[in-house]
Amino acid sequence: MVAAVGSLAEASARRRPPLWLASAATAAAWGALYSVGRWVFGFATFPIHEDIRINYVAAQAGLQYGWSTIYDFATLRQLSQVFPAADRSIDATATYISPPLLAWLFVPLTLVPEPAAYLIWTLGALAALIWTWHVAAPYNGLAKLTLLLVALALWPVMQVFYYGQPSVVVVAGVALAWWLIRHDRPIAAGIALALATALKPQVVIMVPVALLVAGHIKPVLGWAAAGLVLAALSAASLGVDGIASYWQALKLVQDDTGHAYFTIAVVFGLGPMTYVLLAIQGIACLAVARVRRHELETVFAAGLLGSLMVSFHLHQWDYTNLVLAAWLVLRNGPPLWHRVWLALGIVTMQLLSVGVAVPQLAWDIVWLAMLALGAPKAGSVLSPNRLHPGATPSQTST
Repeated sequence: MVAAVGSLAEASARRRPPLWLASAATAAAWGALYSVGRWVFGFATFPIHEDIRINYVAAQAGLQYGWSTIYDFATLRQLSQVFPAADRSIDATATYISPPLLAWLFVPLTLVPEPAAYLIWTLGALAALIWTWHVAAPYNGLAKLTLLLVALALWPVMQVFYYGQPSVVVVAGVALAWWLIRHDRPIAAGIALALATALKPQVVIMVPVALLVAGHIKPVLGWAAAGLVLAALSAASLGVDGIASYWQALKLVQDDTGHAYFTIAVVFGLGPMTYVLLAIQGIACLAVARVRRHELETVFAAGLLGSLMVSFHLHQWDYTNLVLAAWLVLRNGPPLWHRVWLALGIVTMQLLSVGVAVPQLAWDIVWLAMLALGAPKAGSVLSPNRLHPGATPSQTST
């Protein structure tokens, strides 16, 4: 009898997660709950959000007046007149500057009122995040769930949902590209990557370059071909006037230095030194991709990180890139000190909430150096399988 009770106690102990994992899961759950609550409160009190409204009226402009007008201030102002006075602003700091693809995606959403469009878009973005987590995040059970909860608790991810930004959809496209390469469908992977690039080029552009220097030619060919098709469709829909209007809108928006605040321009200003440093960082990221070319996850991580490190137009929500990058790197079983650094990145990303960007910029540089070191030899670190007793090698393999 005593032996039986002892065996049951031992089995129960084996089923219980380690204290550190249970604590991390609890903290992440509270953070995720805060993010969800903040979004719900925001939607209840402010259901017409500026960024969603701008995409919404851009789609309306394309449908009603032709796609050449989606960057025209006057047209967007006119269509914004149906909103409350505080929600009508269209100027160089609040206008549509995304590529046409995002406005095309909003076309079906114009069939419903803007608050309903906001809700539908948010639910779709949440589904994209959950799918990305399902295919890209490592581990099993509570350990894997904790990674999702941490992502939801991060300030940049919360802002993606709050502002209705496409960043999570972009990240899902990159994750799909990685997954398709892993499943030996490189051309399809390139098409997925092209769609992600067409939604938000500045946070993806280094991924295909990293794949190129790593020797993954077929995905890059698929990306280039699909990108040319999307560019041709965009140019045809805009026409000469629309392209000129797009260029003018981009110039006016970029004159606002606030769009560069979360880049190294916050330290050095927008000048020759900053552009040189951005180029050096980009070259360093590509060097990592080349050196670690046999580690597909590291190549993608270097591309995602590199896209942020070469950009001079970033916002807090763009750092959602690093969620997917971290998940992919964790699949390689990095050593404890590497995982501790990833955990420290949670702190630097939360500091973005109060406008403190320098710790995140420094964290990026150190992490790039860690990526250059690559994954350790098999069996030299804690395996993802050991974080969950029921896991099997096939469940965590790439």
